[in-house]
Amino acid sequence: MSSDHQFEAFTFDGQQDTTNFGLDTSAPFPLALRPANGWNPTLEDSIQAIRRLSESGKIFEDVRIHGGAVLIRGLPIRTPQDYSEVAHAFGFLPHEEVGRPPLRTVLAPNVKTANEGPPELPIWPHSEYGWSTINPSWLTFSCLDLPDSGGETPVISSLGLAAALKQRAPEFVEKLLQKGVKYVYRYGLEDVKSNTGTSVIGAYGQHVKPGDDKETTRRKIEEEVRRHSNRFQWHEDGSLSVTHIVPIIRIHNDTGLTTWFGNLTSAWGRSTYHGATEFPYRGDDGSYHPPPEYGDGTPIEKEYLDLALALAESLQVLVKWELGDIVLLDNYAVMHSRSPWTGKRTVLAALWNDPHPRISDYPPSTRSVLDASPEARL
Repeated sequence: MSSDHQFEAFTFDGQQDTTNFGLDTSAPFPLALRPANGWNPTLEDSIQAIRRLSESGKIFEDVRIHGGAVLIRGLPIRTPQDYSEVAHAFGFLPHEEVGRPPLRTVLAPNVKTANEGPPELPIWPHSEYGWSTINPSWLTFSCLDLPDSGGETPVISSLGLAAALKQRAPEFVEKLLQKGVKYVYRYGLEDVKSNTGTSVIGAYGQHVKPGDDKETTRRKIEEEVRRHSNRFQWHEDGSLSVTHIVPIIRIHNDTGLTTWFGNLTSAWGRSTYHGATEFPYRGDDGSYHPPPEYGDGTPIEKEYLDLALALAESLQVLVKWELGDIVLLDNYAVMHSRSPWTGKRTVLAALWNDPHPRISDYPPSTRSVLDASPEARL
């Protein structure tokens, strides 16, 4: 399927079929597009083409049909500013990050480094800000420098993971539905070169000024924290723990399907990788990586954590970057991760909001989603 006469669809190794995720129609996931008929677009051509697709709604219909993701290849994106201008053409509202765990550097309007953690460290499947009540609806990524090896960005269907877990561990899905998930993020005084290494100031210090005293600094930080959590604790060493209890089994409004929106798989992958599965959950990298729990504070069974991560990784499709690629993801239908690499890799991220609600919670009276039709769930 092509989104526009100027683009044609192409296939690449590893794409999956959307019927595996519970969608009604068969289509490759993700959709992959490139300039058609020898078209060699300039940057302005690219911006105008994306804007037309966005304003017509065509690109978003195609994204829905193809499971929530599109790779657009062959555009002349070479700088952060180029990427910013193309990404803004989708017409989204920039997302404001609250409680940002990874290190990121702003390079152009609403464009930041994706994650500044060491290249040898993987990042496991996750929804962007799936642990928070403040989360972006859409994500875009672009690659400006290609690594010597590795560095792929796996994309994973959250709809597919929810469907697979319903089949393999329905009792786990029910417990998650009823209890939600508890995440704890601990922020230290200094930035740490890890994949969750930002400091207290980096995460919540947007309004802190150099001359602020300790009391003023804490007050400003706590005001930011309370935007998405009233559960937080200061520690004697000056670090800050923030707890979030949020649903993970949710309704994807565009399809009516059950989706998995959260960071359980990435949190568990990180905890095990860094040897931080036991209290006080401080890993070999100096950061804290407490494993997720059920929302009532009870431990999640290890076999379920292992199963969820294994299923997510079995669903992943590797996006092997080419220079100038741009990827659009529906954050509520698609998770992403990151493969280790060698050489220089520059992948930039932009987080976006949508004025329309695109994800919903199951009502409190819901007892089971396993056999309910989309109509009944909505």
